[in-house]
Amino acid sequence: MRHIRIVLLALFALLAAPSVAPSLMAQEPAATEAAAPSAAPAAAQTGAFSLPRYTPPRTLRAYTHVFVAFAVAWVLLFGYVVFLSRKFRRVEEQVDALARS
Repeated sequence: MRHIRIVLLALFALLAAPSVAPSLMAQEPAATEAAAPSAAPAAAQTGAFSLPRYTPPRTLRAYTHVFVAFAVAWVLLFGYVVFLSRKFRRVEEQVDALARS
């Protein structure tokens, strides 16, 4: 029972952590996009030539929930396999004990 509580606590921690990260990630491009247009007119006024700063698009931002879902599924699957192996070991021990008696 104690192991189940620890596993559930870890799963809730994994599920709670990504819910904060997307809100922080969503704010980053807005700040860089707002700064980029003001830099170009300032450079044009001084007469200096500069290329606009290129930031690659963040294409995997929307898939954090998919990663979390797969991680949770693998953890649950691994836990279930461990649970079944322990249960099967106990059944084998009981069968051996009955066979000896």
